[in-house]
Amino acid sequence: MTKVAFFENLNFDITPQITKMLETPNSKEVRICMAKGNIMKEHTAPGAITIMVLRGTVNIGYEDKNITLQDGEMIYFDAKVPHSLEAKEESIIRLTLSKNDTVQRVKNLIRL
Repeated sequence: MTKVAFFENLNFDITPQITKMLETPNSKEVRICMAKGNIMKEHTAPGAITIMVLRGTVNIGYEDKNITLQDGEMIYFDAKVPHSLEAKEESIIRLTLSKNDTVQRVKNLIRL
């Protein structure tokens, strides 16, 4: 058993702050701290992902659509679906990646 705390040691900056919180035999759990106005430009993931807003409000763009997620709401994307994120207020996001995906790939997105 491993215990993690998504609300400890939070860091909000001019770019999204990405931290691997937990790795299981099947997935990786990542925390993304986004200050109001932070953007992650359109990108894809090699495997399926889930995005859950733990706190805050995030607009997610995909397939020429936009959806707003707030506290406790979640969305699932199949592999290779283009999507983008924009924090409408200071937000904490839980991102679940497949085991074969890398946290470094996600960190590289903030440099796009």
